[in-house]
Amino acid sequence: MNVTLPENKIDKKSIIVYSLIIGICIISIILVVYLQFFEGRIVSTVGNLKGKSDQNYEQLKSEFNLLFDNKLQVNDEAYENIKEDPSKDLVYTAYINNENKEDVYNLSVNIPYINIDNSEIKQVNDEIINTFQTKAEDILKTTNQLSLYSVEYTCDIQDGILSLVIYSNLKEGSNAQRVIIKTYNYSLKEKKIVDLKYVLNMENVEESHAQNRIDKEIEIAHKNAEDLKSMGKHIYERDLKDKIYKVENISEFYFHDGSIYIIFAYGNEKYTSEYDLVII
Repeated sequence: MNVTLPENKIDKKSIIVYSLIIGICIISIILVVYLQFFEGRIVSTVGNLKGKSDQNYEQLKSEFNLLFDNKLQVNDEAYENIKEDPSKDLVYTAYINNENKEDVYNLSVNIPYINIDNSEIKQVNDEIINTFQTKAEDILKTTNQLSLYSVEYTCDIQDGILSLVIYSNLKEGSNAQRVIIKTYNYSLKEKKIVDLKYVLNMENVEESHAQNRIDKEIEIAHKNAEDLKSMGKHIYERDLKDKIYKVENISEFYFHDGSIYIIFAYGNEKYTSEYDLVII
């Protein structure tokens, strides 16, 4: 007895459906593999944290205080010929004071000097001395109150920009604690001090993107402060309409490792330890 099996024919519609299913499976596998190896490396097209994802944003902010090692991070030999003193680094610690007198003062002061023969840099060095070193010398002359004073810095050379940031923490007697943060950014190629807009443009970061990032961060800081205020805490009150938050008015920023650290150091003008940090 001969048995004839029915032909197993697949119509065109079924072939199309199966092909689509197989295609979707292949795409899903590729996507899973991509995310496995490249997750966290997606970079915005407008220069957002160049080389760093937003997943690391809060970590970068929390590690800001760890950057201060009183050193020049990159001493590029290409700029050896612009040194004022060829025997020293392009930026070096010119003043150190770690004096401690019980119940009078405790100092931990490291003040940098930019070793470049340039009129603008001379003004910067004078400002650094007048702002930070003079305070240390004044504290040594004061004996009627306990003073705690620290100064530390870090400096980078990146894309031809020398970027220096100085962090100072001061507590004098019954006065409120005060944090002063000053930054200086100098183009080694063009031999001039540069502003935030210059560096944003150099790094292909749209000004509107930077402004949006600033606005969002300050809004968050303002809300957090208001929440603390409602609990009876003493806070620094931010004015969201203040022009200091506009890109064109920002003077304190530090260019480091592919990112721009924008700093709103309220202690530069008032007795407060509050500051806001925005990373672009």
